[in-house]
Amino acid sequence: MEKLDVRGKVCPLPLFYAKKKMSEMKPGEELEIITDDPTAKETIPKWSHIHEQEVVKIEDGGNVFRIIVRKRK
Repeated sequence: MEKLDVRGKVCPLPLFYAKKKMSEMKPGEELEIITDDPTAKETIPKWSHIHEQEVVKIEDGGNVFRIIVRKRK
């Protein structure tokens, strides 16, 4: 699983970096996005749905969020 730590960055940067990393991955691979921006909990899943990627899990750790997305295409 690839990891992307974007703590300290605010949207749209977490989404921008996630999109870039996903474009480099192969179908079936997963990306764990670690962020402290609560907005990313909404924008990354919305983007994933629109672009037919699968949100596997969203973990809310209070100050840190982990979003796991599986590349479909």
